Amino acid sequence: MNTTKFHFPPEIKLENSPLMEAWLEIRWQLESTDVPRFKRDPVFAFALGVFYESVKDLFRYKEPLSASRAPDDILPHVVRYRFRPAEAEWPLLQLGPGVATVNFTDPYTWDSFKEKALYLRNKLLNAYGEVKLKAQVMALRYRNGVPFESSSNDLFAFSARNLNTSIALSDHIPGPVSSTPWPTGANINLTFDLSKPKGIGTLQFATAVRQQDLETDLEKPDEMLIWQLEVVSKGTDAPEINQEQEFAHWLDLAHAVIHEWFFALIDGPLRRSYEGEGE
Repeated sequence: MNTTKFHFPPEIKLENSPLMEAWLEIRWQLESTDVPRFKRDPVFAFALGVFYESVKDLFRYKEPLSASRAPDDILPHVVRYRFRPAEAEWPLLQLGPGVATVNFTDPYTWDSFKEKALYLRNKLLNAYGEVKLKAQVMALRYRNGVPFESSSNDLFAFSARNLNTSIALSDHIPGPVSSTPWPTGANINLTFDLSKPKGIGTLQFATAVRQQDLETDLEKPDEMLIWQLEVVSKGTDAPEINQEQEFAHWLDLAHAVIHEWFFALIDGPLRRSYEGEGE
């Protein structure tokens, strides 16, 4: 059990959510080849078929990606296939040589996400059989977004008021050469060393233009401010894939960090709006 004392209780629920996508990525070590920097997963071709047979009761729609056309020894740790409940439906699983993911959008709950993460682990071990998968990377990531027109609004003021994040530059930046006193784009990364779980925690803030489906998204805004939260453990810091309790414990610890950081960021006007209270 995670005994770390956090400020925001885990039972907080939101009526609405800015979540764009949540995903767990598992990478395991691959064999070296005669070509420098090339790695191979010698069991992947066989494991792929076994994996699909074991997940098709819930994820029957198999979707090959462009990387699936590459030779097996090229593009290691790149997903090649998606598995969905039906075409374009979520959540989904992904598999490639040395890599597997589970991905959620809305609807999302932590309980359902964790259940599918453990499901992915079990099906992965089943597909690889006697081959022991040694973890190289475990990453839990959450991408959130809020409408924000950075081309015509003060990003610094918005971030300070809505995301409890103050950014200050010299009075001479941008100076008289800029048409606006605020940036019209941003991509900021902040990283922290973590003890529970051992690894790296990252906050990323970025402006973006959302790709639209012209038939369904006509009323949705193009410009957004995205904030991504992630916890990554590598090498000996990553949990053993074949140890379910250790794997599940890592998930709980990583999620607790992201939950705390997420609510620390939105606490204020955004949180009230997501709870249905308005400004």
